[in-house]
Amino acid sequence: MLMQFYGAVIQRETRKLLMQKDRLAAAMVRPLLWLWIIGGGMQALAGFDYTARLLPGIVGMTLLFGGMVGGLSIALDKDAGTMRLLVTAPVHTAHVIVAKTLAAAIAALVQMVLLLLLLLALEGLYTLLLPLGVDASRAMPWLGRTMWPAPWVLAPVAGLAALACAALGVMCGTLAKSIDGFAVMMNFVIFPVFFFSGALYPIEPMPALARWVAQLNPFSYAVDMLRAAFSSHPEFSTGLNVLLLLSSTAVMMGVATWRFSRSGAAVPLNTN
Repeated sequence: MLMQFYGAVIQRETRKLLMQKDRLAAAMVRPLLWLWIIGGGMQALAGFDYTARLLPGIVGMTLLFGGMVGGLSIALDKDAGTMRLLVTAPVHTAHVIVAKTLAAAIAALVQMVLLLLLLLALEGLYTLLLPLGVDASRAMPWLGRTMWPAPWVLAPVAGLAALACAALGVMCGTLAKSIDGFAVMMNFVIFPVFFFSGALYPIEPMPALARWVAQLNPFSYAVDMLRAAFSSHPEFSTGLNVLLLLSSTAVMMGVATWRFSRSGAAVPLNTN
């Protein structure tokens, strides 16, 4: 029964994701714009390999946005009354949170895989055009400079990072009192979490206060793990990254479960 519950929730959320073509397109266009515009502009200041060093942070951003948006399903299901069906299932409330978190993590991973396939296709185009005298890296500076990780190295790293991002999104979804409130909370949370993570620049040279905030930010350790997978100048040890990510994920899921059980999960948000 429990496995059927998890399977049904994950299948429903995955099917919703695959039907949202605009969401999938945004998951690929947004990081490409960051690589092209932000990366290209910063490369003039930071050095020729900046875009290659930026790529792990952009992959992390895709997981962060995917996980946060996955938390929106909590608010949407409460507003639509669908949550009544979930909470009346013969499972503990905590299983609802775990199932939603796993579904959000899988959705984030799907978006990451689509992005990486697009980037690899561009790498292949770069390789084909280079012998013909066409250097595509003039338009896309990260091409030909990225150290691509082996799938068996990237998979566990991305899985753990996606789980942490999904837990953050689900926690925000349970704390939000309305769909509009979740949108405000998402914007309030996602950009500080991203900018204070080392995704765009190393943590060590930051001012003392910013460095302290970055070290408290769980997403910093997700980005650092991705940097290690891409052989792109990690700043922390793998053991520290794993320990802090697992701990922060457990804390966020604990808060989400507590809030979900206390806030009347089966009651629609809009009571008018």
